[in-house]
Amino acid sequence: AVLALIYYVLLHKTNFGRAIYAIGNNPTGALFSGIRVARVKFILFLLTGLMAGIAAVCLTARLGSTRPTIALGWELEVVTMVVLGGVSILGGSGTIPGVVIAAFVMGLVTFGLGLLNVPGIVMSIFIGCLLIGVIALPRLWAMWRS
Repeated sequence: AVLALIYYVLLHKTNFGRAIYAIGNNPTGALFSGIRVARVKFILFLLTGLMAGIAAVCLTARLGSTRPTIALGWELEVVTMVVLGGVSILGGSGTIPGVVIAAFVMGLVTFGLGLLNVPGIVMSIFIGCLLIGVIALPRLWAMWRS
């Protein structure tokens, strides 16, 4: 929760956050407006590595041990959380509160399916269908309205 608050302030209240959104919307336009795109992307990769390291330490502390493949297969859930939270797969839009709410929703869904003794492969199929729906429905809705 503390990191979500820090990243909320970073993205929504600083020039660096506005630069991130500008690069996500139009990297060429951001470059011509004076934003050092390569530097911002480098800093974002550094922050991503830092967050991955913190997540690894937290997961290892929680489980009491680790192995190289400990989070293998979580990619689908993470992408679904991010897209469900309102982050565009094309870049340039999204909010931290939306992603936090989506993470709670995904946690509740997977926990509920686990309580119902749903097999892991069925959970993955459900989450994949949810991801497809979250991506496709707004596009289908826009096509239907026009």
